[in-house]
Amino acid sequence: MSFLQELDPNTRERTSLSAGSYGSGKQPGLQILSYIEKASKLDKSGAMRHSFLVSALGPSKEAAEAYKLASSNGKSAAAGNPLEEPDYEGTAFLSLTLHELWLCPEATALAFSEDSRNKEGVIQADWVAKSIQEGEATQYSIDIAIVHFRQVATDKCIAANTPADQLEEAVEAQYKKELQQISIKVGHFLTLQDWSGKERSLQADPTQLVGTKFSGKIEVREFNGKSGAEVTAIWSKSKKA
Repeated sequence: MSFLQELDPNTRERTSLSAGSYGSGKQPGLQILSYIEKASKLDKSGAMRHSFLVSALGPSKEAAEAYKLASSNGKSAAAGNPLEEPDYEGTAFLSLTLHELWLCPEATALAFSEDSRNKEGVIQADWVAKSIQEGEATQYSIDIAIVHFRQVATDKCIAANTPADQLEEAVEAQYKKELQQISIKVGHFLTLQDWSGKERSLQADPTQLVGTKFSGKIEVREFNGKSGAEVTAIWSKSKKA
């Protein structure tokens, strides 16, 4: 048997991408390299945590600005020792957590309607009404979704031993947190679809996002006792881009 059949091409130690901001609303700064099958798994809530490997298309804004500042101060000419341009080697992890019960018009409409409330508590964008108008949901299916997520919130509050006299208020706050989580997670999914150039779909296959160029923020985090780079923010693509 050839040694090629036994060789593991992924044994090289992975270099972490430097922390910073990559790209803008018009110009992508990151790219999804691959889908990590082994690291993609269900969490205890039943949501699927999709894991990707990401690289940079150029240095972070912070590194580029620092290089520009140093160059303008004449440091590159000091002692005839030119500055090295900032590198952008390494990779980072991107996690996209999605639950099948979030990926429906009812849950998404409820979540983004809630997310649009202003400081006075008034909904600024009624996506529930829009989804019903477009025939993507009915008032009945919306009501069923509300009951479900309120039950999820209630179960969590009871599990946390919330006093009976505080339960109603706690459930309401937790219900809003549940919808907020949906708006954030599904929002990331839709934003990456915008960057990919594909039409938005709640039923799109996340693995098809491989190759997508996008913009976002990288931070260094601890993973099982080791430090690693992670995408902590995904920026919206400018409609004028």
